[in-house]
Amino acid sequence: MEDIKQLDWDIMLFLNDWGNDTVDLIFNIITYKYYAIPLYAYLLYLLYKKLSRRELIIALLTIVVLVAASDQIAMLFKNTLVQRLRPFREPGLEGLISKVGKSGGTYGFYSGHASNAMALAVFLWHLLKKSHKTVAILLFVWAILVAYSRVYLGVHYPGDVLMGMFMGTIIGWLCFKLYGFLVLRFRESVVP
Repeated sequence: MEDIKQLDWDIMLFLNDWGNDTVDLIFNIITYKYYAIPLYAYLLYLLYKKLSRRELIIALLTIVVLVAASDQIAMLFKNTLVQRLRPFREPGLEGLISKVGKSGGTYGFYSGHASNAMALAVFLWHLLKKSHKTVAILLFVWAILVAYSRVYLGVHYPGDVLMGMFMGTIIGWLCFKLYGFLVLRFRESVVP
């Protein structure tokens, strides 16, 4: 276990804050959820054009469940189950980690940002891959950039974001299955 921890620290030191003020700004923009509002608006527009009204409502409600589940599970791991200090709070890394942006709490395993971004990318991949394949692929690029931004900014270890992306993949897939179930359920309930 110590070898894994040391590897995580070594990779963290390599990937953390290698840029300049412009790169710092870019990764702060990528990580800050409110800067993604234009992306979310565009995705909403695509869903509006692709789905029926009922399917759109189900999709939006499923996305609410997806984000809530992703956030709450990450918080459970961070604050109750694991309680691993964030890199910039780790005494063994003091003076070695550059914290570029704002941070959450004391603990960081696993990354809610990485989980949310990947969950949304996986969910929307399944909805958009046939009609908007390029957009669906770009969502994965966006999710990876969000995950990496957390390491670059000094608030998560690489292991935190990898676990976040793994959990996000599972949550996104499960929510897509929930969406499919609800679409069938409510389609059947209105057919005479």
